[in-house]
Amino acid sequence: MIEEILKLRKQGLSFRKIAQALNTTVGKVHYRYKKHEELQHQKGQAKPAAKGEWQLPGSYPVTEITLLPQGPTTLYAFWDTSEQTRGLVSYQTDKDWEQLEKRLRLYDVTSLLFDGRRANRYVDIHLPEMTNNWLIEHVEPNCTYLIDLGVITPSGAFLPVVRSTPIETPRQRNDQYNFRKEDVLDWQYGLSEEPKWLEHFSTYSYYEKTK
Repeated sequence: MIEEILKLRKQGLSFRKIAQALNTTVGKVHYRYKKHEELQHQKGQAKPAAKGEWQLPGSYPVTEITLLPQGPTTLYAFWDTSEQTRGLVSYQTDKDWEQLEKRLRLYDVTSLLFDGRRANRYVDIHLPEMTNNWLIEHVEPNCTYLIDLGVITPSGAFLPVVRSTPIETPRQRNDQYNFRKEDVLDWQYGLSEEPKWLEHFSTYSYYEKTK
């Protein structure tokens, strides 16, 4: 599979297009590609940068996650975790970072004062190891979303590691342009203390697994 990935990358295809061509996921393609790069580096076969040439690093020493709308029904998330954060999570869970199951938890917080727990709905996305980006499809247009990157603890609980800021998907139909108009008017005329369309969220919460 890696030979096909490398061949398509040389043709200038993105990871998403390669995944579509090979009928697999973006995460699997990216994982295989990163694994190949690491093996090449370990063998001393990685091509050095030319003198004076700047290369984009594979990761950054920060912990952050960004969620971006790619259209009315598609989102794109990418993230980095620092060595310090990974060490802290390993200490808290008493398990190596590489052995912990990674998940994305996407929340629909449209018209809510999000407190870290109460959301209209959420969905979990299971991540393969060494993945640092994900394409999320089939979300709703004209809605507000935010996302957590987290791990599953040995007890089965979801432990958030980092949270994105909220974003809104674009409208898809003309009849959605007056959506939340009443909420705006209530706030303008003093009928509500805070604007209902704004999203607020607390610091990271510990989500216990429920039956």
